[in-house]
Amino acid sequence: MSDMNKGLYFDTAMLAGEIELCSGSEIYRVEDTMQRILSLTGNGQAEVYATTTGIIATLQMEGEEPLTGVKRIAVRSNNLNRIYQVNEVSRKLCDGRMTIEEAAAALRAIQNAKAYPKWVIQLCLILSVMGFTTLFGGNGYDFLLAGVAAGVMVLLDLLMEGRIYIDFMKDVVKTMGIAMVTMWICRLCHQAHSGVIIISALMPLVPGIPITNAIRDTLQGDYMSGVARMLESLVVAIGIAVGAGAGLGVYHLMEGWLLL
Repeated sequence: MSDMNKGLYFDTAMLAGEIELCSGSEIYRVEDTMQRILSLTGNGQAEVYATTTGIIATLQMEGEEPLTGVKRIAVRSNNLNRIYQVNEVSRKLCDGRMTIEEAAAALRAIQNAKAYPKWVIQLCLILSVMGFTTLFGGNGYDFLLAGVAAGVMVLLDLLMEGRIYIDFMKDVVKTMGIAMVTMWICRLCHQAHSGVIIISALMPLVPGIPITNAIRDTLQGDYMSGVARMLESLVVAIGIAVGAGAGLGVYHLMEGWLLL
């Protein structure tokens, strides 16, 4: 195999792993995808080590200098569609239905694909919060007022953009704002249920995917990644609890002052 093809296989594997890890994939899936791509080099010996924050890979061809790559993953999000697309490219490449050049081009297209406009994401968030009230047994007032609470969360997120960089503090501020606003609007509308609205508004913040991935990584034997993801989920959960509790506490304190 020529040096150019060897380098192309290696770069393609690194790109596939990077996209999956940035999209919230499980660690074992990242390592398996990269191993399968690197195994196509023939007699090359590949080693891949991935964590929640980085990838280390090496490819050793007989009688040649090894290729080694390190990729730091600083920003992660949940994008199951990208994970699916990378898996499809990997399957087609390993089955011989796609050349390495086509696979590299397809992965670059996945990486550079434009995300949904921010306003679409925010609108879907508001609608999902409103929908959660029906699952929790809320009435029509809860359904409408949950949209207000979700709008407050979106507004706070926009105000903190570029000002607060710690995710824990963002979660605290958003949940605190949700709790306070919900209690005040329920004070004006007695037919609404504050508990249903608050819980519905907090649902999009619950780290469901990280918890699921933590369990799957742990069951696969990736204990370091499993513990790291579980700790990440715990920090998010603490932030939600602290913010909601602080918001309710501030509301009751202000309510006491107003009654005095």
